[in-house]
Amino acid sequence: MATMQALIRRRLLADEDLAKKLATYAGFPAIFYQTAPDDTDEGWNQESICPYIVFLMDTRSEAEHDRIGSLHVDVICSETGTPPEAVEPLVRDALSGVFFTPSDGATFVLAWSASDSFKEQANDQSHTFSIGITLTFDVYEFPNMETGDPDPVAALNDWATHWDSDVFVLGRKDLPEIFCPTREHPAFYFRQSQSSVAEQTCSVVWLNVTLLGHFFAPSLHDRIEWIDQFTQELALAGEATMQDGSPLFVQSMKGNAASDELKGQISIEARYGLLRKPTYAHPMTGARNEVSI
Repeated sequence: MATMQALIRRRLLADEDLAKKLATYAGFPAIFYQTAPDDTDEGWNQESICPYIVFLMDTRSEAEHDRIGSLHVDVICSETGTPPEAVEPLVRDALSGVFFTPSDGATFVLAWSASDSFKEQANDQSHTFSIGITLTFDVYEFPNMETGDPDPVAALNDWATHWDSDVFVLGRKDLPEIFCPTREHPAFYFRQSQSSVAEQTCSVVWLNVTLLGHFFAPSLHDRIEWIDQFTQELALAGEATMQDGSPLFVQSMKGNAASDELKGQISIEARYGLLRKPTYAHPMTGARNEVSI
């Protein structure tokens, strides 16, 4: 049962270049959640306990993503050893843009936000200092947004899945516990922003819906290329198919490939219809009503 914190630590431990820069504790690279052991602890098997890493994550409720939060990673070094500037890029590259799916099923992505240096005096009287860098990552949850039938989000997920099998559509493909999108295997995510009734007829209720698309790939150029390919193909198709076989008509698309992938880069205006289903009256209902005693 892997928690989000356990997956983050596993990701950092798996980075061989990062491991070479860190001290070891109990035979493993010195990476800790919340607090590090005291420097007199027997687990430290070398004279210096630096560099080591301590991280802490907090989340809160948010309307668009269900949960968002922050991850703070402290890279702590000594003045005479490996400088924090040699460790910070390795931590940033290991975590930024990576999807984590803990055992509770929620998928989160980390996005690097800032790196801030610090210097602290030791608690003893040695007049020595600890120096380091705190890396801050934004944490966003990307829950499965598919609902009932018909569902425009599910229609777009289906369309994107069949359009290119190399694309990981969040909510449709089962992601590994730790997944890093690549140029060849990007991640797509669709969600519904708003909907409204357009018009009603005796047989169909027409709904207008706004759908947002998030595209994850390592570089800006990769994201632009995938977004252009997707929007062009969807524009040529003109529609996607709902679960009941009815069409989801694409009316317009707009967006900016350079926008933040956490908020979404494209907006799709679409329309679909709900068939009115006649109320079925069982003939026995009327017969019961006619019986009198």
